[in-house]
Amino acid sequence: MALIPRKQYTEWLKSFKDKQLIKVVTGMRRVGKSTIFDLYIAELLADGVPQQRIVKLNFEDMSNAPLLDKYALHSYLKSKLSKGEKTYIFLDEIQQVPEFEKVVDSLFIDPDADIYITGSNARFMSSEIATLLTGRYVEINVLPLSFREYCDHFGGTDRRTLFMDYITYGALPGALMFEKGSAEQREYIESVYRSILEKDVLKRNTAASRQLVDALLRYLLYNIGCLTSVKRVSDTLNSNGIKASYNTIDSYFDTLRDCFFVFKADRYDIVGKEYLKLINKYYVADIGFKHYILNNSTLELSQILENLVFLELKRRRYRVTTGKIGDKEVDFVVQDRNGEISYIQVAVTVADEAKLAQELRPLKEIRDNRPKCIITLDDIFVPDHDGIKTINALDFLLGQ
Repeated sequence: MALIPRKQYTEWLKSFKDKQLIKVVTGMRRVGKSTIFDLYIAELLADGVPQQRIVKLNFEDMSNAPLLDKYALHSYLKSKLSKGEKTYIFLDEIQQVPEFEKVVDSLFIDPDADIYITGSNARFMSSEIATLLTGRYVEINVLPLSFREYCDHFGGTDRRTLFMDYITYGALPGALMFEKGSAEQREYIESVYRSILEKDVLKRNTAASRQLVDALLRYLLYNIGCLTSVKRVSDTLNSNGIKASYNTIDSYFDTLRDCFFVFKADRYDIVGKEYLKLINKYYVADIGFKHYILNNSTLELSQILENLVFLELKRRRYRVTTGKIGDKEVDFVVQDRNGEISYIQVAVTVADEAKLAQELRPLKEIRDNRPKCIITLDDIFVPDHDGIKTINALDFLLGQ
């Protein structure tokens, strides 16, 4: 299968090319981090960078096992540097190398090295490592294919048909190798899920119960975008006969976020201007897990659409929280990279007058002049309600 262009990420790498900063690319397993490196390397070669000044190592490849020793890796990489010329070093799944940060930090001070690294869990950039590398790195989180990337890949098909495929089968790049809905595609997505379960959750929590972790994952998939607390999850699992202490569930929540399987949206009191710590919302990195893992043929469009909007906002590198105003909820409070805030409601339809009024009500109670909008799957709608915009969801997801 031809490589799918991931311009958002390759352009980001290009913007930091030759800058004395370590470029850190994070993301869940199989979202395409290695492919992004390959795409970027192809651009370097096209721009005239000689092959001998490009070094790429994947530490999940057994042939690189001798380089898992930090001293051996450092010596090898130093031998590849060209004096007075940039050598582009790509270290894939670098967390496999114990104390890799010492290797990276040593290379960082060499003006001939331009360093790019990836990892599949957030703890590889733990507080201790981040402290050591403070001011020396920039980071971007890679997500599965956006709806725009998905449409660009398939092309020529009605966008609503593609949207239904997108929300049913998910957007893991590797899943596109298989026929939509095929047994092979199901097996692939389940294998990614099991890999996350085995390598990122159970391996890091050696005393973990497989039954408990699987139940927690399924709970989160069933309750995408619902207000959730650790206590509520623990109580639910215990009531279903699965022993689950508060501290255990809290630990697993952290692990699932660390491996980028789920994302937490903190809850923000818009009037009190403070974060509410105990109850939050969670969103899954790829909606295809919901369809395949739960064998769920029922499309809960409200959950799915909210999840997709959340992911798209993250792709745009916005800070995303959920909002509370009085006894009402605002789906998203969004802060862009310039610090500008906006408010978003997500609804499958606002064609019904009562539903429109329900979605408008919390936005109208926000007493500021910041942008407010409703994102809906409706094709026909009133575009403006006293300054509150209405936007078609597919237009939003396509960046139109």
